[in-house]
Amino acid sequence: MMNNQSMPFQPIDIALAKRVCQWHNATNSQLLMQSVLATSFALQQGHTCLSLKDCLQESPFNEMESFGFQPFPATDDWMAALSEFNLDPNSQSPIILHNQRLYLRRYFQFETEVLNFFKRHNQRITLDSKQAATARQYLNDFFAPSAEIDWQRAAAINALFSQVSLITGGPGTGKTYTVTRILATLVAISPSMPLIQLAAPTGKAAQRLAESIREAKQSMSLDLFVGEAIPDEATTIHRLLGVIPNSIHFKHDENNPINADILLIDEASMIDLPLMARLVRAIKPSTQVIFLGDADQLPSVAAGSVLTDLIERPHPGYSPERVKALAQFGIETSEISAQASTFRDDLTELKRSRRFDGGSGIGKLAKAILNGQPQPGITLFETQTDLEWLSTPLDKALKQWTAEYYRDLPSQRSLSDAFLQLKQFRILCAHREGEQGVEAINETISKQLNINRQPFYKGQPIMVTQNHYGLKLFNGDIGLVWPNESGQLMVWFESLEGYRAVAPGRLPSHETVFAMTIHKTQGSEFSHVAMVLPDAASAIVTRELIYTGLTRAKNAFTLVASSAVWKQGITNQVHRWAGLSSRLNQNDLEEGSEKGSKL
Repeated sequence: MMNNQSMPFQPIDIALAKRVCQWHNATNSQLLMQSVLATSFALQQGHTCLSLKDCLQESPFNEMESFGFQPFPATDDWMAALSEFNLDPNSQSPIILHNQRLYLRRYFQFETEVLNFFKRHNQRITLDSKQAATARQYLNDFFAPSAEIDWQRAAAINALFSQVSLITGGPGTGKTYTVTRILATLVAISPSMPLIQLAAPTGKAAQRLAESIREAKQSMSLDLFVGEAIPDEATTIHRLLGVIPNSIHFKHDENNPINADILLIDEASMIDLPLMARLVRAIKPSTQVIFLGDADQLPSVAAGSVLTDLIERPHPGYSPERVKALAQFGIETSEISAQASTFRDDLTELKRSRRFDGGSGIGKLAKAILNGQPQPGITLFETQTDLEWLSTPLDKALKQWTAEYYRDLPSQRSLSDAFLQLKQFRILCAHREGEQGVEAINETISKQLNINRQPFYKGQPIMVTQNHYGLKLFNGDIGLVWPNESGQLMVWFESLEGYRAVAPGRLPSHETVFAMTIHKTQGSEFSHVAMVLPDAASAIVTRELIYTGLTRAKNAFTLVASSAVWKQGITNQVHRWAGLSSRLNQNDLEEGSEKGSKL
């Protein structure tokens, strides 16, 4: 008998488990029913599968008796019991068993599509002598000689010779700086002007990518041909694929691929498994693809941690052919040679942060967080001037921040000055609800600034929470309420042409945004960040969440948290069950498991 009072499983999990058992004519199999139930629940927690080994150490899977179920058996016994059902990838079963992992069929297909894309696109590109000479000239112009390995130059060289490239690195390591120079070099060696497309998972990330590319282009002496080939605009992945209203499918797929010679995808850590599968499905075999991202940031909100699964640490080294190519273009060291038969020519990690130099407390704290060292991190707050651990009550701090950063927004001389002021500071929270959450903090500040409780007022920051393709507004876009020339209040958003206005009544779902969740800030940066963590331990507070929030700050970081919550968060890592990483090291494509309808 199930104990519904403390039941973590939802009715949809139970309904799915019953349907799968019916499909297998195994309605009396308690173990199969529980296995499907647990797999469905794991998916909702961000995993792409149920690990039959790891789940036995985690709640609620190791507490099944508490909910009126039978305990799960040891992994080998569990595998043996499930072997009586045909859960092979080549079967038509709605649930798949593979390498001690249990998948819903469509998620196994998604993983297989991504896996096979990276295997198929793992092609070496050959340059003729003229292309090599041109590339060498551009690389020498773009990257100064260095006594140590210049990983930005290495990333550029790898991109020249790889059909698909993965470039990862933390904030300030120069990902967009590097990739703009990569694009310029690829254009220069192309026999004709290539069609380049830029995309990112969210509207905010796409906007930030476009801004960074434009800034990088302005700092380079590019000829007209090269400069025109590199786009000034970026789009969301959904718009790139072509949204079909009221459908899970997109206009672009394997039968109607994306029209691009070179495709750059930024903020790849935010891409969930289903979206990545649909993206790679729509990429032509001839398209050269570059993925950028920070593998240490928060993974996608939905299921999967694709970028983290694709990044191999420590780097296994490069093939003899790639080592030779790197040496010919200025990178020569034994450190990069593969020590075994496995190598990763497609992968480069940028290691030197130019934003956070050796004296930066933010940079030192980021390293301590990634190393899982809470106490050294606490010590840094006592010695670094750009770090502050707030001891005053939160309500007092909110009054101080409001007076310093938000109260004079309406009195700025112009809309552009108001936007600059808004970018100086942001409050970041782990939760939406609770006293330390986004909703309560936004309400507290709004009461101080909007005494008359008007729905819209001058200087009010607005964040869009729902995509509106007609207005070109996307979830996460931030605007400011400001009067137009006639004195009418409009909501203004930054654009390539400057600013564009939207009437408040036409806005899609939105909210006032003095504070925002850390998840929503990926792809953003602010001069000063204040991070407010909950007053009690929370599963949401993880090393990746704290790192992501910290590295949104360029110059100053303030923390509001107890030492207990800080320590718990630094030791609590996001680990999502998936098979992509282990399957990537297998040599053969897994063709049979892609059978079935495309979802």
